[in-house]
Amino acid sequence: MNFFERQHSARRNTALLVLYFVLAVIMIVVAVNVVALLAFAPGDTLSEQLHNWFEYTYWEHPTAAVVLIVVYGSLKRFFDLNGGGQALADMVGATSVELDSVDPAIRQYINVVEEMSIASGVSVPSLYVMEREAGINAFVAGYKPTEAVMVVTRGALQQLNRDELQGVIGHEFSHILNGDMRINVRLIAILAGILSIGQLGEFLFRSIRHSGNRRASGGVFALGLLLMLIGYVGLFFGRLIKAAISRQREFLADASSVQFTRNPQGIAGALYKIGLSVEGGLLNTRHAEDMSHMCFGNTLNVYMQSLLATHPPLDVRINALDPAFLTTARAKSIIEARNQRTSEDSSLGFARSVEPESLQTSVDAITASVGNPTPAHLDYAAAVYQSFSSTIMSLVHTPAGAQAIVYSLLLARMEAAEANQLFMEKTGQKSIHLYIDDLLEQIQQLEKRQRLPLLELVLPTLKQLDVAEVRAFLKLIAELAAADKKISLFEFVLLTIINQQINPDNRSVDKVKYHSFRPLLGDIQRIISILVQSSGQASDKIAASYTRVLATFTSNDMAMIPIRQCGYKDIAQALNRLRLLSPMLKKSIIDACADAILDDGIVMPTEAELLRAVAESLDCPMPPLIHSA
Repeated sequence: MNFFERQHSARRNTALLVLYFVLAVIMIVVAVNVVALLAFAPGDTLSEQLHNWFEYTYWEHPTAAVVLIVVYGSLKRFFDLNGGGQALADMVGATSVELDSVDPAIRQYINVVEEMSIASGVSVPSLYVMEREAGINAFVAGYKPTEAVMVVTRGALQQLNRDELQGVIGHEFSHILNGDMRINVRLIAILAGILSIGQLGEFLFRSIRHSGNRRASGGVFALGLLLMLIGYVGLFFGRLIKAAISRQREFLADASSVQFTRNPQGIAGALYKIGLSVEGGLLNTRHAEDMSHMCFGNTLNVYMQSLLATHPPLDVRINALDPAFLTTARAKSIIEARNQRTSEDSSLGFARSVEPESLQTSVDAITASVGNPTPAHLDYAAAVYQSFSSTIMSLVHTPAGAQAIVYSLLLARMEAAEANQLFMEKTGQKSIHLYIDDLLEQIQQLEKRQRLPLLELVLPTLKQLDVAEVRAFLKLIAELAAADKKISLFEFVLLTIINQQINPDNRSVDKVKYHSFRPLLGDIQRIISILVQSSGQASDKIAASYTRVLATFTSNDMAMIPIRQCGYKDIAQALNRLRLLSPMLKKSIIDACADAILDDGIVMPTEAELLRAVAESLDCPMPPLIHSA
C-alpha cells in the first residue's frame, strides 16, 4: 500500500469510526433505558412495565438526555482540540522545546527529528516534552503534516540511547505519513462524548458524597451511582473502538520505522526497555485514557488486555521486528556491549556521515518515494545535516538567526555590497543585518542540494513568531524576492514552502472537496506549464512535452501558459485548490509533475526543489530525490 492508498484508507476509517460511535451510543441508550425501566416504569409485571414504557413514550426522556450529553461531550472536546496538535500538547501539560537548548538529551532529540524530517520530506514537527512523566512514551498529533506536533516523555529522553530514540521517532513519523494523526485526534473527541455519561455520574456521586445533606439528595446520589455504572458501558465500548482501530496501525508503524531506519534493534530495544522499566510506558496525566490509542506504548493498565488494549503485547511487537532480539537481549553482557558501542558512535547525537547519492531518474521511483522514506534517504539526510557549518547551525534555532538565514537565501544571488544595501533599504533591521554580513558568504557557498534542507530546518523556529511578526516577515521576503522584478524558480519554491508552513491563513484543516479533475483543469494547466518550461528541455520539445502530460487529464485543447504569465500568486492559488483533491487523485498530479520535469531524463537540483514544493503544497511529503537502489 503506497502513501496515497494509506491516506485514502485513513479517510475511509473516519467513516468507520462514526459507525462505531453510533453503535456505542445505541448501546448506552439501551443500557440507560433498561435501568430507567426497572427503576421507574409503572406496572406490576415486567410485561406491563415494558408496555407502559413504550406506550406512553417514557423512553424518549432518557434517550434524549443520553444523546444530548454525548453530543455535548464530543463537541466540547472537539472545540477544545480545534488547535490540533498544539492544543493536545497543552492539554497533557507538555512543555515546548527550546530549540537552542544546551541539554544533551534535548539536543539529541532535536537532531534525530531534524534528520528524519530532511530524509522523509515531512516538515519538522513542533517539539514538546512531558517533563513530569518518567515512563517511556511518545506521540504525534495534528490535522495535517505541516502542523504536526511531536511529544516525548522525559523518561524516553533519559532512558533511551540514540538508536532506540530514533526507532521511536521513526514509529511516530510513520503515523504522520500514514494519515493516522487526524483520526487519532478525532477519536479523542468522539470518545469524550461516549465517556461523558460516566463522568457526569461520577460528578454527581462525589458531589453528594462530600456534601452534608445526603437525605435530601438521596435520589441524586442514586442517580449518580447508576450513571457511573452505565459509564463503564461507555468505557468498555470506547476502549473496544480504540483497540479495533489502533492495534494493526501499531504493527504497521513499527514495521515502517524499521524500513526507514534499517535498524530493528533500535525500536525493539525501546520496547524492551518499556518492559523492564518500573513505569513502563504509563502516564500520570489524567488524560492517559483519552490518548491511550495514539501513544507509542500503553499509557495505562486495563483489564482484558487481549480484547481492550490499544497496543499489542510488547513481546509480540518485539518478535515481529526481530525474532532473535529477546533471546539476545536477555544476555546482560551483550546488552551492555551494544549500549556502550552505540554511545561511543553517537555521543554528540549525530549519525555517521555518508556520502549522498545522485538524483532519481524514474517517474515511478519518484512517486513511490512519497511518504516512503528509506534508509538511503536517512543516510543522505545525515550527510546533508552534518555538512552545515557551526555558524549556520547556531542560528537555525533562534528567531533572528532563522530570519537571517531566509533573507540570506534570497539575497545570495547578489554581491555582498548590493545585498546589504537592498536589505537595509527594505528593513533597516540592523541586528539581523549583522547576521547577514556573516552568513551571506557561507550561504553563497552552499550546494544547491543543501538549500531546501536548510530552509526546512528553520521553519519550526519561524513558526514560533507571533502573528504580527509572521505577516511582516512574509511581506518582507516577498519584497526581497521581487526586488529584481522577477521571481526565480528557487525564490518561488522558498516563498511557496514558507507560506504553506507558517502563514496563519493556511492553517485551516483541509477537507476533500474535489473527486474529479474537471473543475481544476485550469489549475493543472498552469502547474504543468511552469514545470515543462522549467525542465531545461530544448524549446522545440517543450510544447510536445506539455501536450503529452496534459493529455493525462483532458483531451481538450488547452494552450500552454507562457512562463512569464505564471505568476507566483496564481501558482500558489492553483496549488491551494489542488490540495483539496482526494488522495488518490493527488497521485496523478505528482505523476504528471514528475513526468513533466523528467521528459529529458534528467532532474536538475532546481527542478527537484520545484517538484518537492508542489508535493509539499499538496500535503504529500516527498523525500530528497536520490537514486533508488
